[in-house]
Amino acid sequence: KRIIFAELNKNNHKECAERVLKVFASRAYRRRATPDEVARLVKFVEQAEKNGDSFERGIQVAMEAVLISPHFLFRVESDKEPNNPKAIHPIDPFELAVRLSYFLWSSMPDDELFRLAAQDKLREPGVLESEVRRMLKDPKAHALVENFAGQWLEIRRLKTMTPDPKLFPKFNEELRQAMLKETELFFASVMDEDRSVLDLLDADYTFLNEPLARHYGILGVTGPEFRRVKLEDPDRGGLLTQASVLTVTSNPTRTSPVKRGKWILEELFNSPPPPPPPDVPELKEGGKALTGTLRQQMEQHRANPSCAACHARMDSLGFGLENFDAIGAWRDRDGAHAIDASGTLPDGSAFKRPSELKQILKRKKDDFARCLTEKMLTYALGRGLEYYDKCAVDDVAAALAKNDYKFSTLILEIVGSDPFQLRRGKGPE
Repeated sequence: KRIIFAELNKNNHKECAERVLKVFASRAYRRRATPDEVARLVKFVEQAEKNGDSFERGIQVAMEAVLISPHFLFRVESDKEPNNPKAIHPIDPFELAVRLSYFLWSSMPDDELFRLAAQDKLREPGVLESEVRRMLKDPKAHALVENFAGQWLEIRRLKTMTPDPKLFPKFNEELRQAMLKETELFFASVMDEDRSVLDLLDADYTFLNEPLARHYGILGVTGPEFRRVKLEDPDRGGLLTQASVLTVTSNPTRTSPVKRGKWILEELFNSPPPPPPPDVPELKEGGKALTGTLRQQMEQHRANPSCAACHARMDSLGFGLENFDAIGAWRDRDGAHAIDASGTLPDGSAFKRPSELKQILKRKKDDFARCLTEKMLTYALGRGLEYYDKCAVDDVAAALAKNDYKFSTLILEIVGSDPFQLRRGKGPE
């Protein structure tokens, strides 16, 4: 769009500057620019013309002032009593529009959101839900896939992963990009089709192109284009068995049951294990390298009582994924040793292969839904959760369970929650 849209003549420079700068500053500040703010900006134009510069140069200087303003550089939300934590108040309509757009689009509101905010209609019955659904259908909602899923699943680290080229010669840049694309398309399908978030744990489809299908041992997929593929193997399906996740939870030379188990606990159930005690060696004891299969080495490692407590929760989960190598390809053997992917969890649940582990995890659906709620609410707010957010998390998780765990329910309940709608002072209570 043209910046200087008003028709200029020798008698209307001030009026023209006011119109132009009001529109520009309001967009830049993501709210209505106040009369005082516009008046200060107009003075830049007047001063430039007094110095012999053109009107256009004056507008340029005023715009430079806007672009270094804290109101442009930061998302400013006002508090009447910033030091009083009991002073809880609803954010204003423009602040709500900005929160919503940066949550779903990682960008500023569009004209429709600005219009509704200016008319103070966002909180009218049904309007916010309608806007959320409209925004989720917009291509800009891919930002939620790229940014939220990228952070939550840690798949951004895939860009810097360097599996040992001698041990994994098939890993290349094409395969790396395909791994990332699969996970993004899969998460996007749950969002776009408003599927159950439980499909993230296990699903009978994924998205593949020829290089990734070949990597998975799946026939009938040709060409570089990605397409939806129905999975016949129950051991494949869901985030846990995608090469992106399996690679970022491995070491350069081998799989890591500990990293994979820790990832499941932290990212799927928000139940991280305690940190390891200091000075505990990694797969070594007394300076002598441990021997046998990786499972046997881990069993020797956790024979150390200081290791056992942490590893009891992590190792079984990680070993349930041992059929997948360090870059996510299926294997039945690790070198000379047959893979043993069985395990028993602390609650007594036992499994023999990845498909059975996934079914056990799906039975913990309410724990997963609560974890996803906490992760998504943290992302939406741009801050860590506090004790006073617990009730909101409870409400969102309960609504998810009541509505078949639909993705849209997760988003709508977060947008309607008190933490998203309200602000409070930050002083000591």
